[in-house]
Amino acid sequence: MKRVLAIMLLSAVLVATAFVGTWASAPRRTIGQCYDTWEACRTEAFARDASVIQTTLMLTLCDIGLGRCILYG
Repeated sequence: MKRVLAIMLLSAVLVATAFVGTWASAPRRTIGQCYDTWEACRTEAFARDASVIQTTLMLTLCDIGLGRCILYG
């Protein structure tokens, strides 16, 4: 049982390392590009014929995406 758990943890670490390695090598975006993407996201969120809750959720996701883009490129 301990071996299975150790193998599972090792494989999770290897997958996470591979993901971070490919993510870190991706080209970084400028803040201007981040804001352009954010404005496009907001425009699309308002253009949809969705309920208030769905629109609020989409706008929140746009804001979270902007923060992630600014922090991590």
